[in-house]
Amino acid sequence: MQPLTFQAQVTSVTPLNERTRFVVLTLPEAALFEPGQYLEIAVDETTWLPYSLACLPGSEQVSLHIQIQPGSSLEAFWQARLVVGGALSVRLPLGQCTFSGPDRPLVFVAAGTGFAQMQALLCAAFAAQWQSPLCLYWGGRQAEDLYAQAQLAAWQASYANFDYHLVVEYPDAQWQGRSGTLVDALAVDFTGPQSAVAVEGFASGSPGMVYAVEDFLMSRGMPARGLNSDVHTYAPRDLNA
Repeated sequence: MQPLTFQAQVTSVTPLNERTRFVVLTLPEAALFEPGQYLEIAVDETTWLPYSLACLPGSEQVSLHIQIQPGSSLEAFWQARLVVGGALSVRLPLGQCTFSGPDRPLVFVAAGTGFAQMQALLCAAFAAQWQSPLCLYWGGRQAEDLYAQAQLAAWQASYANFDYHLVVEYPDAQWQGRSGTLVDALAVDFTGPQSAVAVEGFASGSPGMVYAVEDFLMSRGMPARGLNSDVHTYAPRDLNA
């Protein structure tokens, strides 16, 4: 499907934490995309920013998780443009990291706002009445980076095949979940040399994070490209190097 460009209206902007906003955009027609794909937002004529679609297709409204870094070059842009009733130029759909294939166990690994993509993929699995285990590992630097904990608890209560692990790299004294990096968290569950041989799923985050997770799971037997990720497209590496 070729990407199309639209003028989208900002319908709502809701804080998820100090730096992240849950943004709903309304398009002039129902959005056609595959769960796991993303759209791009125009900053100017030559600069487009990618954001995962944190929703299922078929509606004129789409949702995004947008992180705004204080003091960054884009802070003024977002302050001016993320206004209810304002307009953004967007193009979609983009990306090859999509939900497909038979019912089977899947692992989802996300850092920070990479959760937006995992949300769409998991919602697609729930809508398909997936029966095999679905397990999410979600990491952040601080506990407040994991902004959808209530949603995850609700999913776990509703879907017996869903489980999740929250991971904080720099926890405070009150943190009750796992600590360290996502690789540290995975190492708790994948201990033997062939313990990840059946792992398939998705990863979303920085190239450094995705490849560190990939390297660890491959050391535990996961086949190359067992995890699907957009990183493989925009920051590829040679597995034979």
